[in-house]
Amino acid sequence: MKRYVSFLLAAFLTLGLLTACGGGPASGSGADASNTSAEYKDSFLYAITNDQDTLDPQWNVSNDKVLRMIYSGLLKRDPDGVIVGDLATEWKVEEDNVTWTFNLRPGVTFHDGAPCDANAVKANYDRLIDADNPTRYTDQNTFITACNVVDDSTVQLVTDKPFGAFTANMMNLAHLIVNPAYLDQYGADYGKSAGACSGTGPYKVVEWKKDESMTFEAFGDYYGGPPATKNFTIMVITEPNARVIAVETGQVDIADGLPADDIDRLSGLDGFQVVKKRSVGQHMFQFNCSSPVTGDTRVRQAISYGLDRQTIVNTLYSGDDPCTAPLNPATFGYYNFGTIKQDQAKAKQLLTDAGYPEGVSIKVMVTPVYMKGVEMGEMIKAQLREIGIEVKLETVERAVFLASLDSHTPESYNQTYGYDMFIMGAGPSSADADGGLKRVYVTDPGGTNVNNYGFYSNKEADALIIEAGDETDQEKRKELYKQAMQILYIDDPVSVWMNDRYNTFVMSDKVDHFDAGITGIIAFDQISVRK
Repeated sequence: MKRYVSFLLAAFLTLGLLTACGGGPASGSGADASNTSAEYKDSFLYAITNDQDTLDPQWNVSNDKVLRMIYSGLLKRDPDGVIVGDLATEWKVEEDNVTWTFNLRPGVTFHDGAPCDANAVKANYDRLIDADNPTRYTDQNTFITACNVVDDSTVQLVTDKPFGAFTANMMNLAHLIVNPAYLDQYGADYGKSAGACSGTGPYKVVEWKKDESMTFEAFGDYYGGPPATKNFTIMVITEPNARVIAVETGQVDIADGLPADDIDRLSGLDGFQVVKKRSVGQHMFQFNCSSPVTGDTRVRQAISYGLDRQTIVNTLYSGDDPCTAPLNPATFGYYNFGTIKQDQAKAKQLLTDAGYPEGVSIKVMVTPVYMKGVEMGEMIKAQLREIGIEVKLETVERAVFLASLDSHTPESYNQTYGYDMFIMGAGPSSADADGGLKRVYVTDPGGTNVNNYGFYSNKEADALIIEAGDETDQEKRKELYKQAMQILYIDDPVSVWMNDRYNTFVMSDKVDHFDAGITGIIAFDQISVRK
């Protein structure tokens, strides 16, 4: 912790950005649009829990905090979650119901001054759908089969069949448009350093110290107008207590991922404000369905019924709600099944039916990458012991966690890792059930865990999820997702869903115009911090 704080202090002294806490009461809004006479700083600092793994949006798997400040997509969500134009000013589906036409915003340039025209858009989609040279998201974006240039300012995306989740899926990171000249120049190294990336967003990356900090500079020719603050820096502080100290002592202006008790404490102090936003995120413990033990539906059901989610959530996540479905309520397609109640007698009977009348031992992976993830694992271990399941808890660092998510066959996964259950976070950037269910629970055709991390396979659920994505009647889509989630959540559980997340941010009361959308995307370009 001291090492992080020392590093932060040195960074502030270098940049001349130290600010003092104190002053007015906490507002909780993050906005002060009426303060027209305020003098604002040229820079601000934001403390985050973990760094990006890459700045290539077709490969990024770590988080969606900053990429949308570097890049733009054809469409985006506004702060209220409504899909609006971004690089596209108009769009429509043609009469064939598979061809989508986008009219591009005129005069948009990449950070190096190159035009962002229809040919640049096509280069991105050709890359995304190239099965011979796949990116991480290639297999998950097969709904787009071609990208055609109509003229310099018009592009068409073609699907192989009508697709009801089309615009929602356009919110995926993989649809952000990068500078094709940089793809040609850097190849496989694109996005691995500050200089090896270029977009059309409000900021460009000028420095990246991996796992320490990332500094952004306003892009003067951004088509949306100049950002409110010229520069901002993301500080990577993995230790929660260190983030608390950093924001409390004024070493950073804004921090997220703070422990619940510290959030409550700081919200009552002068000089701070707390902003809480509903998100699409969830915490869960996913099952390894290729395991000899958790491959049995009855064992997975027993684990699900053996847990008291309400107590765990109340203890660890003040203000969060226990999950009531495989989707957060903020996601399209959500249906409230209710929180699965603890039923130890039923859990023990299910274990007996599975051939474990005397109980069984399982290996569970947790990581501090997720706030209170280790503590949640400890509570799960204690509760499962009461129904005869002994949990061997293994705590891993971020590198091991990410490595376990790489593409593996069930055989190599079980030989290398062998987890029967593992902590996971979920929340589709599309805010749609298609992105929340298809990508991670439909059977992977190659038999790997490239996105379906637990090798889950249920033919009935597969068929329902795929049909729902194709259905263009949105009410019919909801009914199909309801049927699929009944299987995933109760009948043949793929995970134990724990809590629906809110995004909570603690900041100085000098921060104005802060906002974050339901997918956790922060409008850094709107933030101002008073001197």
